[in-house]
Amino acid sequence: MRPYSVRYLIIIATLLWLVAGGATALAQGPETVIITTPSQGETVAGIVEVTGVVDFPDFVKYEMFLKTGDNLMWGATVYAPVVNGLLARLDTRTVPDGSYQIVVRTVHGDSNYNEYLGPIFTVQNDLGAPLPHAEVQPSPLYTPYSGALARVQNCSGLDLEFDYTSPDGFCSADDLWIMAKPQDATLCTTVDVLLIPCEYRGTAWGSGEAKARTYSFQAEHGTIYEITYAGGVNLFINPVPGDERAPTDTAGLDVSDPARAQAVTDARAAAGLPQAQGAASTAESVLPVSGRAAVTAGLPVILAAGGLIMLMVIGGVVAIRRGKLNA
Repeated sequence: MRPYSVRYLIIIATLLWLVAGGATALAQGPETVIITTPSQGETVAGIVEVTGVVDFPDFVKYEMFLKTGDNLMWGATVYAPVVNGLLARLDTRTVPDGSYQIVVRTVHGDSNYNEYLGPIFTVQNDLGAPLPHAEVQPSPLYTPYSGALARVQNCSGLDLEFDYTSPDGFCSADDLWIMAKPQDATLCTTVDVLLIPCEYRGTAWGSGEAKARTYSFQAEHGTIYEITYAGGVNLFINPVPGDERAPTDTAGLDVSDPARAQAVTDARAAAGLPQAQGAASTAESVLPVSGRAAVTAGLPVILAAGGLIMLMVIGGVVAIRRGKLNA
């Protein structure tokens, strides 16, 4: 076997190992879900900041719900782990007074999810009737662990059909239908999407409009984009810094870092929980079930596979050329 062939075999074997074991290498430690506020039995009103820890291996996103009886109401979706920081903002004035429980869903790259039951608390706003629209964005915009993040905002009074695709391979694609912004609402209607870094092209078409707006932009890894539709052909795409993390939030640090370990310890203490003795989670767990993955749920594996295929193709071409030169 020629030396260059051995080199390419080593490269391919290494990449295969990364595809198979990369999720383990990037793991953030055991699956940990802690809610520090609101606390068990607390009575709340107005806008409530949910704080705590949501961190787990093979991270894609977490979703937060409010459970009342047998009903689950969506609360927030976040595409980055949080360790002792802000998990979500909930405008409790949009729900009837009563008892609610926080449910956190951890979504993994294998398209499965686990659900954790958090504290039960009481909403008491004494409004007579709930507000029709929230006055705060519930989902913090943190820099995603992998890929790019886009918040698509419909600030028009028309329902919006927004599609995106890419001329490149192994990229994200979807067709979104985003409801119109109500006239009396202070916030635009939004949808957050995780993107594989690629060039994207698509259209934004307001319901009843005579013409669609076409667009294109390059999504860069680790960048957050705000895509705002204002009606007609008015579409604006801008990178934004996203939300600032709390000073105590140590997400992204290595699991062996003392600061991160202390942050988890502090969160457990704030939640009134005993210190962990190797436990995988700090919340009551529902049996894991198969979830319907987002389009980009397998993003880390897709990126690794795309890189592997690209290097294999390049390696094959170079090997053939060298073979002809040495023939």
